[in-house]
Amino acid sequence: MYDVLVIGAGQAGLAAGYYLQRSGLTFLIVDAASSVGESWRKRYDSLRLFTPRMYDGLPGMPLSGNENDLPSKDEIADYFENYAKQMKLSIKLNCSISRLSKQDEVYYAETNDGIMEARNIIVATGPFQTPNVPPFAKSLSKNIVQLHSSEYQNISQLLLGTTVVVGGGNSGAQIAAELTSDDQQTVIHIHSSRYYL
Repeated sequence: MYDVLVIGAGQAGLAAGYYLQRSGLTFLIVDAASSVGESWRKRYDSLRLFTPRMYDGLPGMPLSGNENDLPSKDEIADYFENYAKQMKLSIKLNCSISRLSKQDEVYYAETNDGIMEARNIIVATGPFQTPNVPPFAKSLSKNIVQLHSSEYQNISQLLLGTTVVVGGGNSGAQIAAELTSDDQQTVIHIHSSRYYL
């Protein structure tokens, strides 16, 4: 029985762990990934944060390097791994939760490694775990390469010609900027409040 079970070992889960460790409460951070920072390593090659390094550190450990530079995805993944080790956070990897229930003030998390019990739960899984693809995408020609930003790695996945980037969020803007730097690509960038890349 833990006082707190934290679901997700990304930036929010690690920051929660930092403060929980100082609280004296018993806690465990669980994550389905095989390493801390894995989800960052899987994102597109050119990803850089939109905020400078001086604002990107977690509590108790600043991000090293030029404070005005924008860190890459791999730098952030390395930083998260080092942070977890440096802070000696209690983390269980390769642990996915299929069901969470509550009975008599106790939470029960059904995992691939048995049932875990906790008095409190912090869900720190992040909002972008499931791609949002509009239904009409299925009716487009099979000759059109369609990639969600979670599948995109680099320009080599695309056909020569015109690329339409749908979505004006960070990923859509950054991918569109990357594609416009290639003379072989014509980029149409559609900002939409309803559908996101």
